[in-house]
Amino acid sequence: MRSSRIILCIALLSAMLAPVSATADDKRDEHPARRMWAELNLTADQEAQFKEINARHAPARRENTQRIEELREKINQEILRDKPSKSMLIQYAGTIGELQKKMSLASVNHLLDVKSVLTPEQFKTFVSMSSAAGGKRGGKRAAESAEGGE
Repeated sequence: MRSSRIILCIALLSAMLAPVSATADDKRDEHPARRMWAELNLTADQEAQFKEINARHAPARRENTQRIEELREKINQEILRDKPSKSMLIQYAGTIGELQKKMSLASVNHLLDVKSVLTPEQFKTFVSMSSAAGGKRGGKRAAESAEGGE
């Protein structure tokens, strides 16, 4: 489920562009992405680069996500038919798999772009934070992998 963790990282990065409604005095309501940026201690230049990277990757991510949702709806519609076409269902599922592969590869490229913006210590922290947010998988192994440059 490494691709799920990568997609979560991308979602966290995308969320960083969302407006923050909390005040500086009320940290408990602060947007999680802003807290992450604060913990990473990003410079103004790094923050600008993050925004540029996210803006560059977002259109393809949105397009692929929308296409997958459309295909899932087609699967649902086909299954509801009196006599669903198994070949159509297989075709839809195959197309979803191809799109998910493209999204995973794009996520890796996105993370490599992010890595180029951060210091090694910031990236290690980023991976640790992303792994912790991603649940049971990742964690120490992901942080060690980031440290080792894999």
